[in-house]
Amino acid sequence: MAPLLENKNGVRIEIYGREHLPVHIHAKYGEYEALVNIRTGEVFEGSLPSKKLRIVQDWLDEGNRRELIEKNFYELNPRLALKEVEPEVEQDETKENDN
Repeated sequence: MAPLLENKNGVRIEIYGREHLPVHIHAKYGEYEALVNIRTGEVFEGSLPSKKLRIVQDWLDEGNRRELIEKNFYELNPRLALKEVEPEVEQDETKENDN
């Protein structure tokens, strides 16, 4: 069972370990399940009724919730934190080589 972050108006919002990027939450409502990017609030896999997605997006917008979820996501998935950094390092090296 995944850690339950919230049960908001019938929508279960969960976060898992052993995951993949982008940083996301799972939103479940009845037969629907959507993976929602926490940075953009957009669904990148699955589906959710639009009114329920809006509830999830509004929930993400509360306070510093996105930052806290991202922190928890990387605590559950520490190997992914390195994958997020690697492309930036490569880009910086490319810029140095261009000068």
